[in-house]
Order: sequence, then structure tokens, then C-alpha cells
Amino acid sequence: MLVVGCGPVGAVLAARLGALGQDTVVVERCAEPYPLPRAVAADDEVARLLDLVAPGALAGAVTDVGVRLLGADHRLLGAVALPAGPAGHSGLSLFHQPTLESRLRVVAAGGSELRLGVGLAGFAQDSAGVSAVLEDGALVRSRWLVGCDGAGSGVRRRAGIGWRGRDLARPWLVVDVAGEVDRPALSYTCDPARPQVDMPLPGGHRWEWLLRRGEAAPDPLPLLARDVDPSSVSVLRSVTYRYGARQADRWQSGRVLLAGDAAHTMPPFAGQGLGAGVRDAWALAGLLAGGDPSGYQALRAPHVAAMTRLSLLLGAIVETHSPRAAVLRDRLLRGSFDAPVLGQWLSRGGPRTTASGVLQL
Repeated sequence: MLVVGCGPVGAVLAARLGALGQDTVVVERCAEPYPLPRAVAADDEVARLLDLVAPGALAGAVTDVGVRLLGADHRLLGAVALPAGPAGHSGLSLFHQPTLESRLRVVAAGGSELRLGVGLAGFAQDSAGVSAVLEDGALVRSRWLVGCDGAGSGVRRRAGIGWRGRDLARPWLVVDVAGEVDRPALSYTCDPARPQVDMPLPGGHRWEWLLRRGEAAPDPLPLLARDVDPSSVSVLRSVTYRYGARQADRWQSGRVLLAGDAAHTMPPFAGQGLGAGVRDAWALAGLLAGGDPSGYQALRAPHVAAMTRLSLLLGAIVETHSPRAAVLRDRLLRGSFDAPVLGQWLSRGGPRTTASGVLQL
């Protein structure tokens, strides 16, 4: 097997293939994991899978995090508890991605050959396998090639696979800080003047703010000052993202397959982007080891579609920019949380995914 990309998805796939006795080569242009956090969230099922691949992979993560939904007036609309899963893993773990990647790479290296610091230059496939050329001139012959190389996947492009979907209209400013912050919940502040999402992270905190159309990224310190003394924290990263909901036209082209962001992206509002990729890797490893991955997309696409819809729905709730619409939204949401049956369901975490990746209401 040849895996292109050794981020979390590629590393999980390589580690799992190695555990299943499959000879695997992993190529990754970056010799070291990206040093700043990007993905941060794992639900209980994804935490369980990561723990099976690399015991202790999420050690040090912030766990048992509740979720708060705040209205246009910054008053509480409702709170959601995310109970532990059947195997005892936290309903929500907020982790440091560079640490997670380093741990996964160690496990992957135990059963696969990692070629770090070298990327894929090109490939050609035939009915029996794939012949790949690496950037250092090395040739690799494999039965299957899997692109785990992110949303801008070179594997997807070289395989001639289309990329459909859309980007959201307005970008978000994402700011990570180091330091003590007394905001222990994942909070969605649905203020039409400046929608905000913030959450605790190991050793720090993340804030995200929706920018106005055409607005340049503002100085984050005045925005931080609404919630914390800026002098008590240090800014690690301040970057703008335009989130998207996209999917490859097909996840397999002959002997070439895609996993994770190379196959699909979704907005981060449900915290399921990385988790979807980990689920891809787990499922695909078993199919590849069995010699027939033809059912891969049919197995995984329904869950990805459900999580994408949920992410877009949550995004639409948070991003409401009309003050009148926000008032109506807040009344409906507050009434939903106050309703006996619906409120109890929401407070217990609402929709969840089963071990098979099916959305369970």
C-alpha cells in the first residue's frame, strides 16, 4: 500500500494497515507535524478509535466539556451535556493536534515505512497496481494508492477526480492563545453583530469570529478583551478561514482512493471534520486488507453527508446576521430547550453517531 500524507488520517490509516499485516509505505512532504493546532475536536467514538490505534493518543486533552448556546443578547439559550460513550470515552475531547500527530506517527512507524520530507511527484496505474514516483526520484510500486493529502489533494487532481460543493460566503477569524482562561465550555455566541465560537484547549483557548463581507482581519486583542484580559494570554495564531462543504465526485478511481479532507470537507461547527477522516481511515484499512475496497464510498458517504448537513445547520444558526431573524431564532431555540421532551433530548447531546458511523437521533 502507498499512503500519501501523514497527517492524522494518513497516520491512522498506516497504523491500522500495519496492524493488519499490510506492507505500507507512507510519504509526507513535511518532515515534522505542523506546529500549531488546526483540528481540535473528537467525539467519544473517534476517541475510541484513536485509542485503539494509539493508546493514550488523546492524553492531556480537555474532556467532559459542555456546550452552551448564547443568543443575540448573550444570554443562555440552552446548555448541552455530551455524555461519555459506551466505552467510557469523553463525549467531547478537545486536543492539541501537533501532539496527536506526533503520537500517531510513532505508532504508524512501528508497522509501516515512513518517508518523511519527501512528497509524491506523480503516478500511473494499471489493472494490477500503481507505479509512483517520489520527489527524490524513488519509485514505489503498490497495489493501492490512498490520498490523505488534504483539501488541496494532489492525488485527487492527478487522478482526474472532480471537486464539487461550495465555500461559505463569509470568512472566520480564528485565534488560538496560550494561558489560563476561565471559560470551560464550548460556547456558540449567536450575536448577529459578531457571531463567535470559543472553546478551551490544552494550555489555552480558541476564539473564532465571523467577519463581515469585505472586512480585513481585525486586530484580535480588542475582540479578546470582551472575554479575557489580553495581557494574561499570548496569541499563538491568528488566521482567517473560509469554510467549505465539498466532496470529491468519487472516492475511488481504479487503484487510487481518497480519505479525509482529500475526499470531503465540512464546516467545523459540529466538530466532525477530523473525526470523519479517522472513520474513513479505519473503514478503508479493513477493506484494503480484505483486497476489495469497492464498497468504501457507499459505506462512508452517508455518514459524511449527515455530518455535513448538521454542520451547515449549526453554521446557519450561529451565522444569522439579521437582528429580526435572530430574535425569532432565539425564541424558537429557547422554547425548544424549555420543552420537556425535546429539551431533555437536546440537553443530553441531541444527535449522536453510532459505532458504525450512522447518525442516531
